[in-house]
Amino acid sequence: MARIAEAVRTLTAPGADSAAYLDYHRRRYEYLLEFVERILRNQVRRDDEPLRMLDVGMSHQTLLVRTVFPDIELSTLGFFDHRFEPMEGVAHSDFNLNEADNEARWPRLEPFDVILLAEVIEHLHVPPKRVLAMLRHLLRPGGVLLIQTPNPINLARRLALAGGKSPFEIIRDDVNNPGHYCEYTVDNLTYLAEVSELEVLEYSVKNYFGQRKPLYNLACNLLPGTLAEGITIALRRPYL
Repeated sequence: MARIAEAVRTLTAPGADSAAYLDYHRRRYEYLLEFVERILRNQVRRDDEPLRMLDVGMSHQTLLVRTVFPDIELSTLGFFDHRFEPMEGVAHSDFNLNEADNEARWPRLEPFDVILLAEVIEHLHVPPKRVLAMLRHLLRPGGVLLIQTPNPINLARRLALAGGKSPFEIIRDDVNNPGHYCEYTVDNLTYLAEVSELEVLEYSVKNYFGQRKPLYNLACNLLPGTLAEGITIALRRPYL
């Protein structure tokens, strides 16, 4: 845990435009890596092969995974983020995830033990069932898909709605960064797992974006409902 915390603390943004994003997500990255570490511990190695991981949506967590888990065979999928330098030994497959509804266009890659889909699914306008079907295809039997995504029914948004304000952003006029097309609750994600033939291993809902005041965190823990702001859920492709 200490090495994960140190890696996240010392990570620097590749440019000023991403520094604010990195600072806002540092606690999320730390939680994500701790989750990944638990998953890797339970994955079965095949002979002398390294475990294979796919990071969908290259970002700061790609650098962190490379640093914290140097023995992993890491690949990335999606648009190449030109704020980051290509990493030696990390293969990238350029693919528009909104084309996941067309199976003929799915990337042809060797299957992975772990796939990360962190803060990506909410940016896609393709039906999420198609995305999960593609990623299931890229998992080995027993492989795990780890999703992180905002919780659309968190406390802050409920308070905004109660005050007569929409907590959701209008889609931006920016093809590279349009914002969130749709956000998914825990119930939504467990339903999508079921229809995609993936098993739910575990999930959590936590406040790991930015810094919330202790009273807000306490209210999220004590009030009924799922009120924290970030969902992390692990889905496994069955062995049979």
